[in-house]
Amino acid sequence: ARRQLPRPSVGPEGRVFWPEERGAPTRGTALISVAADGTDRQEHVTFPAADEIIPSPDGAYVAFQEGDNVYVSPMAAGGIGRDPQRIEKRRAAFPATALTRDGGLFPRWRNATTLEYSSGPAFYVHHLETGKTDTTRLRLSVPRALPTGTVALTNARIVTLDKRKVIERGTIVVRGSRIACVGQCSTTGVERVVNVAGKTIIPGIIDMHSHHYREWRGMRPRHDFEQAIYLAYGVTTTLDVSMYSQNMFPTAELIEAGEIIGPRGFSTGDNITAGDGARANEINNPRDALAMVRKMADWGATSIKQYAQPRRDQRQWMAEASRTVGMNETSEGGFFLENLGFIMDGQTGWEHSFSEIPLYSDGAKFLGKAGATYSPTLVVAGPGAWSIEYWFQESEVWKDPKQRKWFPWRALVPHARVRALRPVTDYSYPLTAQAMADIIAEGGWGALGSHGEHHGLAPHWELWMGASALGNHGALEVASVHGARFLGADKDLGSIEVGKLADLVILNANPLENIRATADAQYVMKAGTLYDAMSLDQIWPKAVPFGPTYWVNEDALQINTKGTDTFDKDSRAGAPAGGRAVPPKKP
Repeated sequence: ARRQLPRPSVGPEGRVFWPEERGAPTRGTALISVAADGTDRQEHVTFPAADEIIPSPDGAYVAFQEGDNVYVSPMAAGGIGRDPQRIEKRRAAFPATALTRDGGLFPRWRNATTLEYSSGPAFYVHHLETGKTDTTRLRLSVPRALPTGTVALTNARIVTLDKRKVIERGTIVVRGSRIACVGQCSTTGVERVVNVAGKTIIPGIIDMHSHHYREWRGMRPRHDFEQAIYLAYGVTTTLDVSMYSQNMFPTAELIEAGEIIGPRGFSTGDNITAGDGARANEINNPRDALAMVRKMADWGATSIKQYAQPRRDQRQWMAEASRTVGMNETSEGGFFLENLGFIMDGQTGWEHSFSEIPLYSDGAKFLGKAGATYSPTLVVAGPGAWSIEYWFQESEVWKDPKQRKWFPWRALVPHARVRALRPVTDYSYPLTAQAMADIIAEGGWGALGSHGEHHGLAPHWELWMGASALGNHGALEVASVHGARFLGADKDLGSIEVGKLADLVILNANPLENIRATADAQYVMKAGTLYDAMSLDQIWPKAVPFGPTYWVNEDALQINTKGTDTFDKDSRAGAPAGGRAVPPKKP
């Protein structure tokens, strides 16, 4: 279920009610209650796919949210009782009234006949006695956290990704959040000059398929490692193409307001999936498609993820609805012919690689001439073993100091130290990367997408695998220029040019010579704010420490002669203590 946290309510007789998922054989979501003292547990009604269930104060009605829309129905005769009532999937037998079509969340009873709920900026009050609904549009403005003043990065090699222009020794001047000068620039009057001689500057990486809003389930901490680790590795912009809206959009806004440190986030929000059991998500006509797209736009989506609607007319309705609202559209990719159909029907691209490799020239030409974007998510691509497993066998990732700094140990150690050893030829990423390169050569586009598969490093693995077919410069272009275009933000992102946002990664070595240099950064700048790339301590415009992070303490983690791991349970410096991850005493 997509519900993040059960939302309890107080109903008839002062009882506390909440929704509870049911497993086999019953399945569905049940409305459960207990007396105020926690005794006398009762089950009242079960729905096949509801996310929220709220009884009215007198028990005469029940409001529920299913498929992100709100409904109301009379309870069984006698209201809340001890005999559970089951609402079957056969909807004709269930007298529910749909109160929303374009989205509804958080139903709450004001009194026995007045129900409140909302969707994005809309707040609704429904009156059961008259059947009328009052609508109020809410507006809230919070200042974006942007720096003021000027800072210069001097004496660096600058890989601009602007028509492959490389400046061997130059300066970048940043005014506020944007680039004011590139190349031969005067630093007269600049408030802060940072000499980065010997370094190479590239644009910030744009991860166009990055799931990293999952860990906290609706409760967002200020120091969120899922966000911070991406910025620490030079990822300044992400698109999450399928994420719980209630996790994604508030987090992205908190980042922009400066309350959380991480890359700027864009998303489709919840994907539009066929056959998930919620009738509100069934696309049966163009009106259904338009309602779904409008809902996601209201919530903050910048593009639409139609999750492979099974019929072509449904996919065409979704594409037309996206055009009507002014949204890009992508999809969960499948096999080659289906992906061709996506492009024919008006989508700009799709996610995940073809099942069929290698790609023949006629397919590459068709997709290239259509201007399609191939986002293969190389780390989870391949007809055999996923390519990400190559990187776990290639090095002991779990011993990497930067990984240990940003990951809680329990999210790093268990999977990263289990290393399947296969012949390199078992991995198909060179063929998948070549397919992307062939589409680009025919006029199409590519995209970097790490899938949230391994935070921080996976975007670089994705980039390095792309370089096997595109070359180093071409892989960097896919990681920035191409992603910016697919996002629809290429006027602001993707290359180092005057007027664009100052998203920069200051590397210790030249990635044009060794592509693996992309993971070795000294600094990272997002919209003019400069951070130390290891600690994310802010350097400009103010000196601000990031704060506590997770550590796997080198002294507490010992490798014995048998090759197994032992943990010092008495350590309080970041190693697991009694099975729990604990923060360090000092950052």
